[in-house]
Amino acid sequence: MFRQVPGALGSLRGLRVQLLLWTVLPLTLALVAVALMGIITHQRSMRKLVEELDARSARLAAAHLSDGLAERVALLEVLADGSGGLTASDTLDTLFDGGLARLDAAGRLVTASPSPEAWRAHPISEWLAREKGQPGQPLFSPIFVDPVSGRHGLLIVWTSEGGERVVGGVSLERLGWTDVVAQAQAESPVGVKNLGLVPDHRWMVAFLVDAEGRIIYHPDPALVGQTLPGHEGVMAVVRGQAGATYHREPDGRELVVGYAPVAGPGWGLVVQEPWEELIAPVMRLSLLAPLAVVVAALVSGLALTFGLRYVVRPLQALDQQATRVAWGDFAAVSQPVGGVQEIEDLRRTLEGMSDQIQRYQSGMRDYIAAVTMAQEEERKRLARELHDETVQSLIALGHRVEMVQKTLDKDPERARQRLSELRALAKEIQAEVRRFSRALRPLYLEDLGFVPALEMLAQETRADGLTVSVQVEGEVRRLTPDLELTAYRIVQEGLSNVVRHAGAQTACVTIAFAPNGLTLRVQDDGRGFEPPVNPADLARAGHFGLMGIRERALLFGGQIEVCSKPGQGTTLEVSLPLAADKRPNQVPGT
Repeated sequence: MFRQVPGALGSLRGLRVQLLLWTVLPLTLALVAVALMGIITHQRSMRKLVEELDARSARLAAAHLSDGLAERVALLEVLADGSGGLTASDTLDTLFDGGLARLDAAGRLVTASPSPEAWRAHPISEWLAREKGQPGQPLFSPIFVDPVSGRHGLLIVWTSEGGERVVGGVSLERLGWTDVVAQAQAESPVGVKNLGLVPDHRWMVAFLVDAEGRIIYHPDPALVGQTLPGHEGVMAVVRGQAGATYHREPDGRELVVGYAPVAGPGWGLVVQEPWEELIAPVMRLSLLAPLAVVVAALVSGLALTFGLRYVVRPLQALDQQATRVAWGDFAAVSQPVGGVQEIEDLRRTLEGMSDQIQRYQSGMRDYIAAVTMAQEEERKRLARELHDETVQSLIALGHRVEMVQKTLDKDPERARQRLSELRALAKEIQAEVRRFSRALRPLYLEDLGFVPALEMLAQETRADGLTVSVQVEGEVRRLTPDLELTAYRIVQEGLSNVVRHAGAQTACVTIAFAPNGLTLRVQDDGRGFEPPVNPADLARAGHFGLMGIRERALLFGGQIEVCSKPGQGTTLEVSLPLAADKRPNQVPGT
């Protein structure tokens, strides 16, 4: 049990002291809010600065590639206007490190550098033979890997008006790809470098995409040929836009992405690096400013924690205990909840009230048990009388009808027809009386056992248009007759509620046997409803079937739980303990 702490600590736990502590929070929270707003504003400014710098870096890098391609296209145009072979020079070797070739209008190789054999064995010779190009327009090949040098490169084709083509091969390294990456690193971000905190660019990645957003060059060869769905930078550069944005990876990392189109081949250049790695040094520096406010926030947090621990959480725990008491778990309120002294006094008062309710329910339980057992005995007697007398009388009536049918002389055909109808009617009455007998007293429960009786009940319920399945969990065993009868009535009432109110197509009855208890579960796919929070409101809401099920469960110290929402079906679960002291008092003579 809870023991009151005397002295200063006990006085600190009083409600007045708690209220005084709460008055300190508004000013402290205001100071913390000012500090946080400063950090957020600074972070936003840094994000905007980095975004602008990355956008400029991407534009400059893309312009560098575009200028390199444009220079080589212009040189190929000059070569295409000339005649004769391709004269080697330092300029041509420098600009076209992949060699040069001239093809006639039929696609035959006229001359090539370094050799015709090398061009015939070129990695994309098939593409060169297939793509003709338009006169006066440059044509760019896909990026390929040179098997000899291992470099990534492409072919640039210029077609003259006569159909002759001049082809130049150039590697990305000669186009200045290494300089592009170095330039992007140098541009990102100047503001950080001015503070003397140079970021680590090992995480920076630059890659190229084509007009459809497919990666045509990437430092990771496994990504070449793939697309990046949902990548903001790739989608923007495919639309021909230039700028920068932030992209969230599936693993949660946030990337700063700069992008710009490359004029000529329709490529897009994308440069990205993690935001956390880029800006972490600056953020550590900015966190030093509100250090004093953070200390005040910690003190306020301690005061808030004290209030939560001794006021709010104990009240929440007491509310949960009160809810469990409302559903029949009276032992829940016996556990101390702590907190200020007033809350503990309130718990003790609630514990005393629950004891009184338990004593009241104990008396009511005995009374209801006696009434219930008397009702069951009366039903048993009526069932026996209906079975032994009424049904036998109807059988005798059928025999007499047969005798009369044989002795009739006048209009025998008409007489036979009427007597046949009378006999059929007698059989229907006989079957109805037997169903009535089973409803009054489940004979299968005594003859076959608990589980077979429920299976027969499910079969009878199927006649009402509801598909019912029965599942058994645990080791099946016979229980005391009164407990089996109560469990049978609970399931019977549950299925009756489904047929009458749920509008369901299927229902599932689950019987779970445990060493110390029995769990019954009836689940349907009907229209559902909003169950009341307090079980006392069941009758007020018109749920008399559930009220009867709850009363039957309380006879054995059991509990009931109803889970339902409109349109989502209903699940009724009843737990019945098997302890001997939980059995209801027996009515004399039963």
